[in-house]
Amino acid sequence: MTMTRMALGLAMAATLATAPTRARAEDGPLYQLRVYALHEASRPVFHSRFRDHAMRIMKRHGFDIVATWEARRDGKPEFVYLLRWPDEATQKACWAAFMADSEWIAIKKATLSPDAPIMGEIEDRTMRLTDYSPPFR
Repeated sequence: MTMTRMALGLAMAATLATAPTRARAEDGPLYQLRVYALHEASRPVFHSRFRDHAMRIMKRHGFDIVATWEARRDGKPEFVYLLRWPDEATQKACWAAFMADSEWIAIKKATLSPDAPIMGEIEDRTMRLTDYSPPFR
């Protein structure tokens, strides 16, 4: 076997060996990480609204809620949740449907208070698994 053929064979083998993992990273699901800064006094209202209303309405509109957490940053409470989407078009369509949902609009209006805001800043990140990520639910 010539050196050129050997190099070509090794390159093809490497490409075939990594193709499934590359496809997983590029074509796999999107994950959306959302972090809400909470106000200590409004935490119970926020959790009630998210648990009892937002999650139910989100599921109705096709959201796949992977997990929810409470965290602290600089001593202040945060609410963190992770969503999974099959693709960006679905993500955008589901968010648009959720934000336009008349029940959700009414719930937000009923729970908003100018004197005691429920939450502060929202961080939003859309992510894809790397080709070397361990399997994720």
